[in-house]
Amino acid sequence: MSELDRSQPPAPGPVKAFGLPRVERVHLPNGLGVLCARHGQLPLVTAALVLEAGAEGEPPDKAGLAHLVANALEAGSATRSADEVAWELESLGVEFHADARWDGVVLSIVVPRERLDPAMALFADLVRNPAFREEEVERLREEQLAEILQRRKEPRALANDMAAHFIFADEVPYRRPLIGLPHTVRSIGRADIEAYYRTRYAPGGASLLVVGDVDAADARRLAERYFGDWRGERPPAAEFPVTRRVDSATVFVVDRPGSVQSEIRIGDVGVARHHEDYFPLLVMNSLLGGAFTSRLNLSLRERHGFTYGVRSGFAFRRRPGPFVVQTAVATDVTARAVEEALKEIRLLRDEGPTADEVAAARDYLAGILPLELQTTEQVAARLADLVIYDLPDDYFETYRQRILAVSAEAVHRVARDHLRPERLAIVVVGAAGEIAPALEALGVGPVRVETTD
Repeated sequence: MSELDRSQPPAPGPVKAFGLPRVERVHLPNGLGVLCARHGQLPLVTAALVLEAGAEGEPPDKAGLAHLVANALEAGSATRSADEVAWELESLGVEFHADARWDGVVLSIVVPRERLDPAMALFADLVRNPAFREEEVERLREEQLAEILQRRKEPRALANDMAAHFIFADEVPYRRPLIGLPHTVRSIGRADIEAYYRTRYAPGGASLLVVGDVDAADARRLAERYFGDWRGERPPAAEFPVTRRVDSATVFVVDRPGSVQSEIRIGDVGVARHHEDYFPLLVMNSLLGGAFTSRLNLSLRERHGFTYGVRSGFAFRRRPGPFVVQTAVATDVTARAVEEALKEIRLLRDEGPTADEVAAARDYLAGILPLELQTTEQVAARLADLVIYDLPDDYFETYRQRILAVSAEAVHRVARDHLRPERLAIVVVGAAGEIAPALEALGVGPVRVETTD
């Protein structure tokens, strides 16, 4: 028997074949799209409704409205009180989720196959006949305000919100938190909720996704029975330019006196989901900060011991979302951590990646795809992406091939084009009196001390 060589880690094996569920699509006369994918070995079904009701379409002075409307659907219908809805969901073994995003709203249920029909009846009632009772609206508004205030007290959430605030220009909706601001949420009344619902919740432009132990014929039958007589035109599309707040590198220190740790966010305006560089950017980000073995993590965590972890990522939306590097470090190494992160970004931009790095990043991204498509909920989430971003039904069948086709040259090109250290917004939430002088000494750009008031 040959001796094992324990001086080197084993080489990765070939990417295993993975069969993606086939997507079948039809459209009802009222404009509702129906997508079905048979998936899994368990008698479970996920049904999800994707609507053109995202936060990008809400009035700026009512920020947080899309989030509040989506959550209010579970608070009772014209025929069911909130308590009755909760009891019926529990009796059927149904999980109801409302996910308001910038680009849309995804409402979903997960239900045992044998209870699919009564669950769909309840689902349709909640979506199509919401009551928006005054006492429930008030309760949900107060809960949303409490969540906003809690985010301001929690350093990680505060840093995320402040990063968006300083990355995007004032007129860009992405600048504000998805759940709104205290003054905008306080101004939302029942009439605002009803008006937004009437405008945005309609079958035109919407899609019903049915994934699990179900076939296309059943999916169509359910859609026709519970949503076929629903009426409403596609809502108007939101239009706005996406511009950055700063054109040269600027350090924003959000003061939290007494903090022993700094939350760091380094960001820029990224690219839209349909950008031609999408796949090279996925690979580039994976080796920069999207995996445990990324350059940023090996530098800030492994070599310098500044942090337990650091990551980077693009928020791909219909319009350019943010690109952000994020980490948390002790107060006394804040400036050094910023310096090292910027150094890794510049090195990748200027010198490019090695062939081995690109191969590892490609294999990682191709290899984790099956793990992200195991449950009916995961598959439904990917189908929602098909709908929201108008992707072809066979998109995920070619996903791996397109990842594996990315070259080292392509990664270097997108690093040069999209990593721009000279215009980054560097946001640090921490004790300004202790960290600002060292950040100024870096000479990266002007340092501005801000408050959350």
